[in-house]
Amino acid sequence: MSGIVNACRESLTFTIVCDERCTVVRNLGALVKWWDKHQFFTFVDRDSTSSTAKDLIQRLDQSKWSLLLIDEFGEQWEGPEAIPFILKNLPFGKIAAVLYILPGTMWLTRQLYMLVSRGRRRLTPSELLV
Repeated sequence: MSGIVNACRESLTFTIVCDERCTVVRNLGALVKWWDKHQFFTFVDRDSTSSTAKDLIQRLDQSKWSLLLIDEFGEQWEGPEAIPFILKNLPFGKIAAVLYILPGTMWLTRQLYMLVSRGRRRLTPSELLV
């Protein structure tokens, strides 16, 4: 938890790289965009065209998770490890982020998140065209 507290400094900006092929991640990404009133987050997905975005998507593809979070200093968190950092920067998210100090919360989050991320690995290129 100390890593979460130390990295959750005020006024940081983050890049969220997400696999929008996963319905759950796509919907949660849209929700974060909607709640991100202070524009702490820059979103990168497969439709992003910059060379930096392509590199970030490649890093995402090499991850077992469907989400990467990168701060302005280049520190990176993947999948469930990123969730407390995202929550902390959303309205009322600090309250939800506090739940991560409860024993077992991160374990449960990892298990649920793995179910979501596994689904994205099952997608074939032909399914992406639908």
